[in-house]
Amino acid sequence: MDTLNFYQILIFLFQGFVVAFLILLLFRLRTIIGLGLLFTSLGLFQFIQVFMASTLYFEISDVIVISPGSSVLFSATLFAVLLIYIKEDATTARKLIYSLVIANVVLCFLLLSFRMNIEGAYNYNPFDVSTEFFYTNIFVLIVGTCILYIDALLIIYLYEYISKYTSSLFLRILFTMILVLSFDAISFTLGSFWYFKDIQKIIISGLISKNTMTLVYSILFTVYLKYFEKEDDPLNHINFKDIFHSLTYKQKFEVAEKAVQLTENRYHVLADLVPVGIFMTSSEGKTTFVNPKWCEISGLSNEDALINGWLKAVHPEDRKKLKQGWYTSVDKRETYDVEYRFLKSDNSITWVLGRVIPEYNEKRQIIGYVGTITDITNIKLYEQELSKLKEKAEESDRLKSAFLANMSHEIRTPMNGIMGLAELLDEPKLTGDEQQLYLDLIKESGARMLNIIRDIIDISRIAADQVKVNIQEININEQTDYLFNLFKPQTDKKGIVLSLSNGLSSKDIFVSTDKEKLTTILTNLIKNAIKYTQEGGIEFGYQKEGNVLKFYVKDTGMGIAEDRQKAIFERFVQADIEDRYALEGAGIGLSIAKAYVEMLEGKIWLESKKEKGATFYFTIPFCQKNNTIANKV
Repeated sequence: MDTLNFYQILIFLFQGFVVAFLILLLFRLRTIIGLGLLFTSLGLFQFIQVFMASTLYFEISDVIVISPGSSVLFSATLFAVLLIYIKEDATTARKLIYSLVIANVVLCFLLLSFRMNIEGAYNYNPFDVSTEFFYTNIFVLIVGTCILYIDALLIIYLYEYISKYTSSLFLRILFTMILVLSFDAISFTLGSFWYFKDIQKIIISGLISKNTMTLVYSILFTVYLKYFEKEDDPLNHINFKDIFHSLTYKQKFEVAEKAVQLTENRYHVLADLVPVGIFMTSSEGKTTFVNPKWCEISGLSNEDALINGWLKAVHPEDRKKLKQGWYTSVDKRETYDVEYRFLKSDNSITWVLGRVIPEYNEKRQIIGYVGTITDITNIKLYEQELSKLKEKAEESDRLKSAFLANMSHEIRTPMNGIMGLAELLDEPKLTGDEQQLYLDLIKESGARMLNIIRDIIDISRIAADQVKVNIQEININEQTDYLFNLFKPQTDKKGIVLSLSNGLSSKDIFVSTDKEKLTTILTNLIKNAIKYTQEGGIEFGYQKEGNVLKFYVKDTGMGIAEDRQKAIFERFVQADIEDRYALEGAGIGLSIAKAYVEMLEGKIWLESKKEKGATFYFTIPFCQKNNTIANKV
């Protein structure tokens, strides 16, 4: 036979159309008659294809023979498996697979029993039917059954895998079935007819015929799925079967099952979307479910949170209280509200507000608990900040009250001295030396009052941001010598030693800075040292370190406790705030010094121990001539 037998090819294709039409029709009517008739027809296909595969093959060329049973019916059966998997569910597809396998197994046993029947007795055959069918090799049918089961599983896995790479329904069906039926043609032939001389011809024929039907069936099934299996329109009033026909028990169960599934799906979607953590427990309090937000807040995975695993994420300081409160509320069967902390693996802390309510069944029996956790970390931080601000405000009010009382005392003291000494000057019998003494005391009290007023004005201007930096070239040693000579009489009078150490030679002593502010800084630090030093001495000076001048004022006074060292640079604060009247002063000198140092782009700090003196340090840029600090407001 040199040419193709087109007549046989047309019959072959016609058989495929008939079988496909029957399968699609029965599938379309599944809502009315169920899938039972389709399952029965596919089981019948197995019997027919076994009968035809063992008796009938048609040649359409010298190298190609076709078995309608294998190429048409068996291929259609596998397409039916894929159709049910796509439009129904995996459970129904699994049922069909098991049904086909069981049908083939039963067929094996029947054929075996018929063969035994024929061989063991005389048979009456009035219609002269060939008995060759009953001598079919049982081994071939067993091999076919095993490969059928593998084919069915491959359909599901390959379809899902191919679906990841293409959205075309036709390509998904075509590629899936080409791979499955090619595997079937090769494996079935090698497994069943490995001893045939023309096995190569059988393999080639099977590949060509089965892949031809794959193309035909793929087109037909794709057209059906796209144009005949659309979703039902809820506004379609032509559907009379729901009106005139009551649902069977199974249909009612399927409707209820779908409704439950829909509700569960919506529940899971909502649980995934809400911005709070959700968890569920059994009636004994064991965790059975947590949503993704709960895992995000706690830092635990879903698996780690179940049973009592959620406690691992709770801060160790909160675990005992939380666990005790939780199981107490479970025993009392009541709602539970609590605030606690989660400690994550990166040591970050998350504050949450938890709330749990009982879940009841229709008999008002508690079957579990449903709870939420809300991230309140920002609220907690805000509360803590408010608490700090409140404490700071209260401290500020207390300091201001102490400042006002201190200022009243500081102003009244020199004022009373001035007023009293002025009255003494009216005495007519005063000697010249007495008058001079009173005048010196009045000057001293006036200078003291002037310093207080000057400090108040300076701190007010700093607070109002009205202080300007005035850069000029100054002789730095001249300024320190001036301060040494200014304060030397005071230290001598108090019986303490004052010393000075300059760190620049005569050729480098001209520095560009703000003369008044530098003088004010050193003045306040030296005055502060004199005030708190009763014996020993005071040393001040500076050294050049890189691009800065580092000044220091060292004393052997009362020292400053470590917990007060930062606070003394704040306004109205003295080192010993509890004994604020023990030493004169408004408590603003160091805050002025700190503000001026920062204006000059430097920094100020101290080193001190209680009762062992203190050393104040500050830096200013070492600038000469044109290398100056820009004027600032």
